[in-house]
Amino acid sequence: MITGYNTDVPHSDLVFHVQTEDKGKSSAWIESLVYVGGQVVARKRSSYKSYLDEGQGRQAIAEMMDRQHRLMIAEVRGGKFDAKVSELAEGAAKEEVTAGGAANATSSSLEPHATDDLRTLDEVILAEQQAAMVEQEVAAEESVPTLDQVILEYLNSEAEQEHLVLMMDSDGDLVPGEEVGMRFQTKSSVSAAAVPGTLVAVKMISTVSSPATLAAGETDEQGELGLTIRIPDLQQGTGALIITASSKLGTAEIKQLL
Repeated sequence: MITGYNTDVPHSDLVFHVQTEDKGKSSAWIESLVYVGGQVVARKRSSYKSYLDEGQGRQAIAEMMDRQHRLMIAEVRGGKFDAKVSELAEGAAKEEVTAGGAANATSSSLEPHATDDLRTLDEVILAEQQAAMVEQEVAAEESVPTLDQVILEYLNSEAEQEHLVLMMDSDGDLVPGEEVGMRFQTKSSVSAAAVPGTLVAVKMISTVSSPATLAAGETDEQGELGLTIRIPDLQQGTGALIITASSKLGTAEIKQLL
């Protein structure tokens, strides 16, 4: 059995939940359900028995599941189930007005809208082709990127660019009033190559005194630097170490609370 898909699809001021799962080789079905407010408004089942008969395995079933899930999302966005949602809303309204006969009408309206209860592979492909036009129309409407898409594109572009990476290790805990050995390593983010000649400075800031540089130095050919510092004792207030690195690739910073 293959793990299924679950997607929330905003449409017409509602959120449709599309769920697609493999029901197991014993039944050889891919089943998709569409929910609105916890009620099932559509169901689609497709058989992959022909795949099993042909000896095809997990990959073919997974691709079929993915196609069907995307098809259901396209149908939601294309408004295929809007009438069923309206029917459910009308049934709920009648139930509030009439406690008797309307209850039966409502229960019948809650029956899932089964679409192609058991379909062959050819029928699945045909339905997917028919939904392609709906997907294209939806894509045109959504041509303006969302904020999430803009942020993701920015992060991806940043990840592809070389920038300075600063790493720190110490011999022990950073305790005010005590001496500690600190080791630093600088490398590039993409190639992971050492960045020699990087200026590393260890500064201390606190709520009771002015910022002070405790130690500084440059990384060697391996991009490494060792420093021994004595952390000033804080009689009161709180402090932090700010370690900055500057190189041809840019700057990096580490903040360490005391």
